Amino acid sequence: MEATSLLQSFAIAKDGRVVSVNEVERGQACGCTCPSCLRALIARQGDVRIWHFAHASGADCEGGAESALHLAAKAAIERAGGITLPGLSVKRSVTLPDGRHGTGEASIPETWIDFTTVRTEVNLGAVIPDVVGTAGAASYLIEVGVTHFVDQEKLAVLRGLGNPSIEIDLRRFDRESWDWGALEEIVVHGTEAKRWLFCPEQRALIETATEQARAVAEAMPFPTPLQPLPKAKPSRTRYWPDNRIVDLIDFPFGVALWSPYDAQFNEVVKTWCRDFGGRWQRAHKNWLFPVEAKPFLVAEIAKRQTRPPEQRA
Repeated sequence: MEATSLLQSFAIAKDGRVVSVNEVERGQACGCTCPSCLRALIARQGDVRIWHFAHASGADCEGGAESALHLAAKAAIERAGGITLPGLSVKRSVTLPDGRHGTGEASIPETWIDFTTVRTEVNLGAVIPDVVGTAGAASYLIEVGVTHFVDQEKLAVLRGLGNPSIEIDLRRFDRESWDWGALEEIVVHGTEAKRWLFCPEQRALIETATEQARAVAEAMPFPTPLQPLPKAKPSRTRYWPDNRIVDLIDFPFGVALWSPYDAQFNEVVKTWCRDFGGRWQRAHKNWLFPVEAKPFLVAEIAKRQTRPPEQRA
């Protein structure tokens, strides 16, 4: 969906006040000028289109509507003499060395602040906030974004000052026009469009959430130590080829063939090694074949199979 084209809803009156198109006379009688180009405006208050200001010359200046909205937002804060600050919630997780895990959360609620003084475009040296409101010894820095927003460089400066600072984002509201009521609801009273640039309480919130997470983790039962699995004994099958004992032992990595020393039988096994890829293991005194060789070994042994002594008559 295409963005709505913003109409110019505010202007500068003859006495320097920011005024809405709804509170002035119609046409050129409004006596208003554009805050962006300072040229004369007319108040279009017809029955078809939404009321708005237009340049008397017939050629609207670029950015006039945005500049007027930005100016009106600052004026709305001045008119209200206060503002609702957004809440802030911080979550943290802690994992103990033994694996126990916990999460914690700390927050501050939305808060209304009454200002003793409200000033706009105050030069603080490295930065000029849109609005500075004072309450007691604290100064609150307020930025209003319509087309331009706080970048990383300015954000670093604001955080360095250490004053509570917020930004109000009006770009997210896709409106064709504004009036004082809608503007004050969003800029002054609401928190949907506001975000903290720097909150002095954030560090304490992080510490509280972290300690809470640690307490939750420490309250968890200790994990049960993992018991080592019993070592599985390899499967062993005994055969009696040519009245000799031969054991086939199954391992994950291969099949071992064991038999008491017999020079004649060893020569037979050596031929199986050549045929099936086996080898002699001196340390274990057995022959090791690949797992895949077992069916062939069983078949060869079966050709020589005799009954064990206990089964003989």
